[in-house]
Amino acid sequence: MKFKYPFARDWQLPLATLALLCLSPTSALAEQCVAPRAGELPATAFSPAVDLADSIELSADSAESDPNNPDDILLKGTISIRHRDGELKADNARYDPQTNTATVAGELSYQAEGLRVHSSDALIDLGDGTFQLGESGYEVESGDVTSQGRAEKISRDTSGRLILDEASYSSCPPGNNGWRLYADNIKLNADEGVGTARNVTLRFRSVPILYTPAISFPISDRRKTGFLPPRFDQNDQTGFEYRQPYYWNIRPNMDATFVLRAMTDRGFQFQTELRYLNRIGSWSLNHETIENDRRFARSDARRFTRFQHEGSPADRWTTEIDLNYASDKDYFEDLGDTLKVSSITHLQRRADLNYQKENFRFRTRLLNYQTIDSNIEQSQRPYRLLPQLTLDYHRPVKRLGAEFSVDSELVYFDRDNSVTGSRLHFKPQLEWNIRRAGWYSKIASSWQMTRYDLNNVPSADRVQTRNVPLLSAESGLYLERPRRADGSLLTLEPRLFYLYAARRNQDQVPIFDTGALDFNYSQLFRENRFSGGDRINDANQLSFALSSRWINQNGREKYSASVGQIYYFSDRLVTLPGNEQEDRSSSDIVAELKTEITRQVDASLNLQWDPSDADTQRSSAMIRYRGDNGKLANLGHRYLPDDGEFIHASFSWPINEKWRLASGWNYSLDDNKSIETVLGIEYESCCYTMRTAARRYITDDGEDTTTSYFFQLVLKGLAPVGQNVSEVLGEAIGGYTSR
Repeated sequence: MKFKYPFARDWQLPLATLALLCLSPTSALAEQCVAPRAGELPATAFSPAVDLADSIELSADSAESDPNNPDDILLKGTISIRHRDGELKADNARYDPQTNTATVAGELSYQAEGLRVHSSDALIDLGDGTFQLGESGYEVESGDVTSQGRAEKISRDTSGRLILDEASYSSCPPGNNGWRLYADNIKLNADEGVGTARNVTLRFRSVPILYTPAISFPISDRRKTGFLPPRFDQNDQTGFEYRQPYYWNIRPNMDATFVLRAMTDRGFQFQTELRYLNRIGSWSLNHETIENDRRFARSDARRFTRFQHEGSPADRWTTEIDLNYASDKDYFEDLGDTLKVSSITHLQRRADLNYQKENFRFRTRLLNYQTIDSNIEQSQRPYRLLPQLTLDYHRPVKRLGAEFSVDSELVYFDRDNSVTGSRLHFKPQLEWNIRRAGWYSKIASSWQMTRYDLNNVPSADRVQTRNVPLLSAESGLYLERPRRADGSLLTLEPRLFYLYAARRNQDQVPIFDTGALDFNYSQLFRENRFSGGDRINDANQLSFALSSRWINQNGREKYSASVGQIYYFSDRLVTLPGNEQEDRSSSDIVAELKTEITRQVDASLNLQWDPSDADTQRSSAMIRYRGDNGKLANLGHRYLPDDGEFIHASFSWPINEKWRLASGWNYSLDDNKSIETVLGIEYESCCYTMRTAARRYITDDGEDTTTSYFFQLVLKGLAPVGQNVSEVLGEAIGGYTSR
């Protein structure tokens, strides 16, 4: 027996609004375990503003008028009240057409796509969409996430708020007791995307770990003002740390985060981050201050400030700003937040304005540095660029079959008590490229013109000019040999590169921004062995390289090997101040090797070898294992002539489905001691993750060591508490990622 009634609003909408529980903070949703699913829930089912159909369908085994109230209809037997994708089932129900309400006494269930509710009683106003439910259990699915809990009462008012009394909430699967929120009262406002709760207790494994008399939290992806989870740390530099962040959602395009950092060994530090968006781009300001550092020799306040901006004020124009300030040279070692900032001597202050069109690229830059180590001599500090202007132009010349380009630069270098001045550099170039099946050839000709106008030098040396013609030619072959047995391909790729650059005396040219490049395989094919523009090498040389690759039938590169050397036809007389001229007839031999031993194991080798002394100048070797379920291991060796010889070993290994062990180790063979050791362990279940790690490393003086401890608890579906241990382990272990 079926009945159809038209209604202005859909009664099932209030129940669908219960699905908002699954949106309570969503920071770790992608990591959830998946419970048995009822199907996909449409996005419209979460919004009380959706305009649904105008009728519902009622069905029952039997229906009759109520003897006490003839206007009421009693539905008996297997009752179903359907609307679109939702269905209410019960053993009995009463419908009053006068008040447009439905009443259910006893157990009932409601199910929609992605939503299930089980309750004991219900009173539903089918006109205004309000309802009241008795003791209820609920499950909500959104994507791969299941949120569930219980409440003594569930109701919805005329404003669309969902109200739960004596309620619990968790994003753990049903039956899992990993973590759960308990509250006397929870109110969810879908229009504002905000939930509030009173007398809230957070239980972890049935143990209460947090209580708060009141809390508000987002139930959507909209930002919300409020306290963020705290963070705890322990290390030798600061002692035990407690950090309490507070987030302020000022406006849709502006927010701020304030952090109180309490350190047992140093005192209190206040950190602030302000972010702002406008039509030009993004702006951020970070400021940290500690007024009285107990372990710092001076009584001055210690501060760090950073201002950053990236934007596009107009079409084709982009802007970048990065300004930094620190109060002292030990600030980052004593108070730095990351492993990357242990020893910093110079802080950059840079502003860029860029323009780019098809063939043009223009940039103007202002660059300065704060030298935070006052012991660095003035002559060793970097120059200021006030300003630097670069203009690059590139365009094909079809008649000549060539590519024409011009690189130009105008920059003024400034530094206290030093030689200063401007440098104008201009480099026009023509390049011809020929590519055919099995071979290629390239010829490039350029003229490098430079003018210096200097200050603080004898008048005879104030103007310096330099004109250096340069010619390069490169050619290579692609020789292939198919292997019929397995369909793979073996290649042999010889390559020649000739470079000629005229010799010009540049001893009177000061060094503003130039240094010598490290010699490696790519250096075989570079036009200049110096970085910056203050030295252009003299060259009459030929580079020879030979490469080989083995590509299997699936297109995977099983191995690649390259070796090369430069042959010099004249001495290299252009050098940096204090360096000797070079008269060797050939360079060191450089080689690279990469091989895939198996699908899980690969290895690489980089080698620089001096044939005249039969001695290795530089080398690095690494073997890596990447297995299933996040298994990985790295073993490497590195030798640098100035730094020494080191061994690196790291791994991340699952002990079982839930536990994982990770470690990284760097050891100096020259000093016979560990440089850095990191050890971490991780436990991950369906609805929470615990990570802890310890790091011990040598400080800048090379004698003392510092030990830091990290802990993180991630209640999936809520924000994580503690340090980002995954970042700590990722910096120490190549290839490490959180599961």
